[in-house]
Amino acid sequence: MLIIRYLLLTAVFLPFILNAEVEENYPVLLDKNQSIPGVIYNLSGDRFISVKNNWLDKTTTLSIFNSNLDKRSLILNKTEIRDLYSEDSFNVAIAASNNRAFLTIFYPDFSVKKIHLLDTNIGLNDKFKILYSKSNKFIISRNNVLFYFDTKSKIKQTISTKYVENSFIMLESNEFYYLRASDNVTYLIENINHKYEKELLRVEPANSYTTSIINNKIVIECHYEKNSHIFIYSRKLKLLNEFWVDVESNNYLIEETENNKLGLYTIDYSDNQYIVKLSDFKDEVLRQFDLPSYITSPLGIFYNRDNITVLFQNAIYNFDLKLNVNFYKPISITTNELNSNISVLDNEKYFAYSTTNTHIFSKQKNTFWQIYSYYNSFINYIVPLSLFIVIIIIYYLYLKKKELNETLLELSDNDFIFVFNKKGDLVNLNKTAMNLIEIDSSVPLGRFYKYYCISEHTKELFEIFLKMRELKENFQQKIHIFQNNELHEYICNAVTKRRSTGSIVGYLLSGTDITEELRQQKLNNFAQLAHDMQTNLSTLKLNAEELETQNEDSALKKLKIIKQINILNQKVRDIVTVGRSSNVHKAKHNAKDLISDVIEEFDLEMFPNITFIDEGNSFELYVDKQKLSRAIRNATENSLKSMNDRIDGKLILRSYKNSKYAYFEVEDNGRGMSKEVKENMLKPYFTSAGGTGLGTMIMRNAIEQHGGEIIVESEEGKGTKISFKIPLT
Repeated sequence: MLIIRYLLLTAVFLPFILNAEVEENYPVLLDKNQSIPGVIYNLSGDRFISVKNNWLDKTTTLSIFNSNLDKRSLILNKTEIRDLYSEDSFNVAIAASNNRAFLTIFYPDFSVKKIHLLDTNIGLNDKFKILYSKSNKFIISRNNVLFYFDTKSKIKQTISTKYVENSFIMLESNEFYYLRASDNVTYLIENINHKYEKELLRVEPANSYTTSIINNKIVIECHYEKNSHIFIYSRKLKLLNEFWVDVESNNYLIEETENNKLGLYTIDYSDNQYIVKLSDFKDEVLRQFDLPSYITSPLGIFYNRDNITVLFQNAIYNFDLKLNVNFYKPISITTNELNSNISVLDNEKYFAYSTTNTHIFSKQKNTFWQIYSYYNSFINYIVPLSLFIVIIIIYYLYLKKKELNETLLELSDNDFIFVFNKKGDLVNLNKTAMNLIEIDSSVPLGRFYKYYCISEHTKELFEIFLKMRELKENFQQKIHIFQNNELHEYICNAVTKRRSTGSIVGYLLSGTDITEELRQQKLNNFAQLAHDMQTNLSTLKLNAEELETQNEDSALKKLKIIKQINILNQKVRDIVTVGRSSNVHKAKHNAKDLISDVIEEFDLEMFPNITFIDEGNSFELYVDKQKLSRAIRNATENSLKSMNDRIDGKLILRSYKNSKYAYFEVEDNGRGMSKEVKENMLKPYFTSAGGTGLGTMIMRNAIEQHGGEIIVESEEGKGTKISFKIPLT
C-alpha cells in the first residue's frame, strides 16, 4: 500500500515539481526568426528575393535579402510581378502593367529594363512562368501555351498550345523535355533550335504532372487524386522503373539516397500516427521513423542539401538521408496559409513559404541536447510509467479479489455460500444458496439476512448467522435442513472477515452437504454385511447339498432349499455391486425365457393369495441376462410386497416389442403409490417407509446400462405397473 501511495504522489506532483514542458530535443535547434509577406524567389546562394503584390494600390514591393536577412526594397507602381527568374548578375521577371505582360530585367542597383513585350490583354488569372533564360533566349509558359523568345533576333514562336504545367526540363545539350496534352498525354523531346521533335511516352491524363532530373535520371510523375504513376528514364531514354505511389502527391519525394541510388521517401498514416518511410521502388521499406500521434496535417516533404525536411501544420522535422532526426520544431501554420514548399539558404536558414506568407527558421547547434533529451525523456516516461504501475497494481488487486469471489461462489453444487457486509446485509451468494433460501436472481440483495430466511427450514441457518455476528470469530457446526422432501445434513463454516487493522469487513457463511457422503458410507456398510452373508450362505448351500434324501418329496424340498439359497446369494451379490459401474455383457436371449426364468425363481406355494400370470412374448434381443433379470426380479418383489394383504392378488409379467424398443413390464393390483413416492422413487437413495432404496437402485442401474428407461404408472389403491423400455439396437 505504501508503494501505491508513493507512486500516486509521484504521478500527480512530479510535473509540478519539475515545472517542465515535455518536448523532444535533437542535436540541432530551429528558431523562428520572422515571417515575410509575399512570394519568395531565388532561394539559392546567399540571397533571396521577396515579391509582394498589393492589389489595393496596384503596387509591387520587390525586396532583396542577404543571408543576415538585411534587405533593400523597390516599389513598382502599377506593376504586378507574375514570375521571377534569377541569373548570375540580374533577375528576369514577367511584369504585368496596363493589361500587358513584359519580359523585364531587374539589376542589382534596382534599375529596371523592359526588354520584350510578351502579350497584350492578359487576364487576372493568367499564369506566366519563365522556364529557361540564357543570354537572349527564353522559354516561357502562359497557361497551357509554351513560347520561345529570342530577344536579339526578335523571334517569338509558339512551341505548343497544349503544354502541361510543371513538366518542362532543360538539358545542357539545348534539348528540353515537356508534356503535351491531347487525348493522351505525350512526353516530347525538342531541341531549342527546333532541329527535331521526338515522342518519348504516352500516359493517361492525370490531375497534374511533375518532371525533374535526379541523379542524371529523368523522373516523370503523373499525379492523381490519391496516388501517382512514376516513370524513371535514363538520359539515353531507356525506361528504368515504372511504379505507383499510394499517397497524395505532396506526401512523397523521389531523391538520391546516401548510396547514390534513387529512393522513395513517403509520409504514411497507420494506427493513428504518421510515419516517414524510405523505400526502394519495389515496396521494400528500408528505414522508417514513427512520429508522435499529436503530429497532424502533413503539408509536404522536401529535399535540401542532403537533408529531408517534412512540414506539418503543427511541426517541422528535418532528417538526414538515413532518416536520423537532425531537428524538430513545433510550429503553427494556419489553414489559410498552407505552405506548398520549403527551401534552405546557406544550409542555415529554412524557408516554409506559400503564396501569401513565408516563415523563416534559423538553425543552430544545440550544445546541451543530450541533457535536454534525458531530462525530457524522464518527464515523458516517469509520469505515464507511474500511472501505469498504479493502474496495474490496482487492476491486479481487483482481479485477485474477483478471482477469490468467483472461486468461492463457484463451489460444487453441494456447497452453499453467503457473503454479508459488517451490518449483516446479504451482498452476494451462489446458486446453491439461492435454492436453499428459495429465491432467484430477481430478488434484490443488500437487505438484512432475516429478510430472506422466511421458510421454516432456514431457521437453523439464521441461528448460525446470529451466532457468527455475536461471537465475531470463526467456528464450524453441523445443521440439518429438510429440503426437496428429504433431510440433508450440512457442515457449516462461519468466517469473520477482518482488515489488517483488525476491523470487521464482513462475514462469510458456507456449508457442505454431507448427506451423500453419509449414504455412501451406509452403502459400504451394507456391502460389508452382504459380503459376510455370502460366506454364511455358501456354507448353508454346501451343507444342503450333502443332505441325504429318503424319498422323492424330501429330494424336491432339498432342491428348493438350494434354489432359494442361490437366489439369496444373487441378492447379496446385487447389494455388493450396487452403485458400482460394471461392464455390460450382452448376448442373444429370448424375451419369453427371461420372464419364465424370473417366475421360476419364486416358490409359488409361499404366495397362495397371488396369481402369477406369464404374458411373455417370444422374440430375440441382445441383453445382459443377469442384469436385466435382477431388474425384473426386484420389480416383482416390490409388487409381491404391495399385495401381501390382498386375498385376490394378481401379478402379470409380460414382454413385447415394436420396431425400436423391447418392453418388459411388471404389473400388480396392490396398494399402489402415493403421488410423492411415485415422483421420487427413481431418485438416488430414495426410500419409502420400511425400505432401504437398494432395490430401486439395482433396477435403475441395470436399465441405464442398457441405454433404456423406467416408466412408472401407479394409482394409490389400484396398483402399479413398472415398464422397462430397452432399445433393440
